[in-house]
Amino acid sequence: MKKSLRWWILTGCAAAAQVLWGAEGNAEEAIQRAREAFRSTQAELGPDDPATAMTLRELALAFEQGGYHQYAEVYASRSLAALEARFGRSDVILVPALNVLAEAYAGQGRNSEALRTEMRAVQIGPGAGKFYGTALHNAAALLYRLGRFTESGELFVRALGVMEATLPAGHPYIEATRAALNTAQKAARSKHK
Repeated sequence: MKKSLRWWILTGCAAAAQVLWGAEGNAEEAIQRAREAFRSTQAELGPDDPATAMTLRELALAFEQGGYHQYAEVYASRSLAALEARFGRSDVILVPALNVLAEAYAGQGRNSEALRTEMRAVQIGPGAGKFYGTALHNAAALLYRLGRFTESGELFVRALGVMEATLPAGHPYIEATRAALNTAQKAARSKHK
């Protein structure tokens, strides 16, 4: 697969999430839109096309953001399996699906599985752009939950750098990462007193 096609799929993934949620942020409507997008893509391109797998990831994301963690896990796992079958276990195209899968695990309180999944996304590397930043942020948040504040702060620093490089200035994700970094650093200082 050409690098430009990977870029298109990754950027299209982010754009699709914005369209699904729209201005109202209604979870049920987002899930319905994601279902329709998946069905349409599957009918047009077939079940084995990477775009179909990415719309399945969008469906998983809609379920995750709606609080349906188990459904999110099922659909993110299916998306990941389809992408792995096509591209192998270490392609940047896997990172968005890994992020949603990790979020689904975390939403179910399965923090160790979530951390393993996010660290796999982190190890794939920065070629995934802002999705790499999300993986770093999510891994840092999981480390924080586990009381590993120093490691958490280190990953938040890396996440902040990626987000500042890939997102527009003042983006809410940048601000959220900056705030989480401050919290992790304070917790690390308190722990070492």
